[in-house]
Amino acid sequence: MKKRILWIGSFMILPLLLVACGDNDEVENPPQNDTGEEQQHQADENSTNVTDNTDTNTNTEYGFTKFDLEADYEDTNDALDVDYENEEKDKMEASYRNKSQDIDLNGDQAMEELDSIFSSFNFDESTPEEEVLNAITEAFNIPEEAQNLELEIEFSDGTEKEYRK
Repeated sequence: MKKRILWIGSFMILPLLLVACGDNDEVENPPQNDTGEEQQHQADENSTNVTDNTDTNTNTEYGFTKFDLEADYEDTNDALDVDYENEEKDKMEASYRNKSQDIDLNGDQAMEELDSIFSSFNFDESTPEEEVLNAITEAFNIPEEAQNLELEIEFSDGTEKEYRK
C-alpha cells in the first residue's frame, strides 16, 4: 500500500518539476494577425491529416525574427532589456525588463506588451540607422540621457543589423 501511494505521489510531483525546469521566456500563445486569409489558411491546416514536423511560429508580421535591445540609464546598468526570438523551427521567446518602469515580464505576458510596440514599427533593413533608433527610443520611452543603447535585429529576410547610440 505504501509503495502505491509513493508511486502515485511521484507521478503527481513529476509535472510540477517539469514545469519548474521549463524556459519561462517561451511564448505559448503568440499574437495572431486577424486577416481572413490567415484564418482560412489556419482552418485549412487544421482540416488536413498530414503531419509536418516544423514548428512555425512566424504568424506575426513585425518584419524581424530577432530583436535584442539593451540600454543603460544614467544611474542604472541594464535598465532596459528586451529580447524577442521567433525562428521558424524554434519556439517563440520573449522577455521585457524595464527597471525604471518596474516591468519584468516573460513569455506570454512579455509578448502581450511587446506586440503593441512591435506592431507600431514601420522600419526595415534599409531604413537609416537614425530613424530606427528614433523609433525605438520613442516606442520604449527611452530617456535622452540613456547610455549604451544597443539594438540587434535579424530581419525576416535574414539580414542582421546592429544599431548603437
